[in-house]
Amino acid sequence: MTEFHDIFLDGNEIIAKAIREYRTDSSEENLTAVLEAIRLRMHADGHFLFPVLMDEQEEGRFAFRTVRTQDGKVWNAAFTSEEEYAKGEPSQVMSYFIDSSMRFCMESGSEGFIIDPWGQSFLLTNEQIGMIFRADGDTEYSVPDDPVTREFLEDGSFLKKAIEICNRNRTQLNLVKLFRILRDSRVWIPCNAVLSDVDLAAMEKAVRAAADSGDLETLAGTEFTTKDTVRMIPDILQSGEEFFFPVFTAAEEMGEYGERFSKVEQYFPEAIHLAANNEKNVCGIVINAFSEPFVIPREMFDLIVNMESGLADDADPA
Repeated sequence: MTEFHDIFLDGNEIIAKAIREYRTDSSEENLTAVLEAIRLRMHADGHFLFPVLMDEQEEGRFAFRTVRTQDGKVWNAAFTSEEEYAKGEPSQVMSYFIDSSMRFCMESGSEGFIIDPWGQSFLLTNEQIGMIFRADGDTEYSVPDDPVTREFLEDGSFLKKAIEICNRNRTQLNLVKLFRILRDSRVWIPCNAVLSDVDLAAMEKAVRAAADSGDLETLAGTEFTTKDTVRMIPDILQSGEEFFFPVFTAAEEMGEYGERFSKVEQYFPEAIHLAANNEKNVCGIVINAFSEPFVIPREMFDLIVNMESGLADDADPA
């Protein structure tokens, strides 16, 4: 049997190395290096290993196992690697994200984390955790784990936020979260409205009649009812020799560019269908091309379309 390997622990060596150097020389510079190593792993979706006590009465609930230091303070135990964890007594263990666990720790009432308590240990206080978050100006580097609901997706702001985070920190996990949000999101597509020959002739006749009477201003505010179906042809953006299918998280994101087009709202999987079948053979979909551009490559289309809906409050919309 192949032994399980937790890839989310890969890279934690930089934390262990920084701790060893701090234990050798507890200078302010080496302390900063430890905090910076933790911050870097946090940005990379890194995990710590946590020994936990599972709630036998309620499935999914747990509590961190703690370590009491000689001064009587209680710390949550965390390990940088399976090797460090194996130095202590066996217990139930959970691998979880560094950033989320640190936020939880600050709210738990403990002093903070004792990292690798059975080896070269380090006491990460709640004050230092706050310093790590403040070093980023409280900027988010992980797409939120909030349940995806119709309310969250309604105005496109949740999708826009996820895109901004992915542009800031394009980790594999952030991309997966973004794709799941896209799977159930509605986006806006700029389109050219194309009238049938019959409707176009009728409109031209009305314009000529107004021109002949010398009063074109009468056309202002006039409603024109088409007899045939109006074809909506999506606009295509070009960069060099490549073509991109533009969509937007909200109609307002189009800015002045959008003033030239009709705007059609569609679920993202439907936008993928339109992009995949466009005669320009687009190489991807670009989201919010003029503000916070993010490209979904063509090879990712099927992955998103084939995802199961993640809506927590309703049926599959698409």
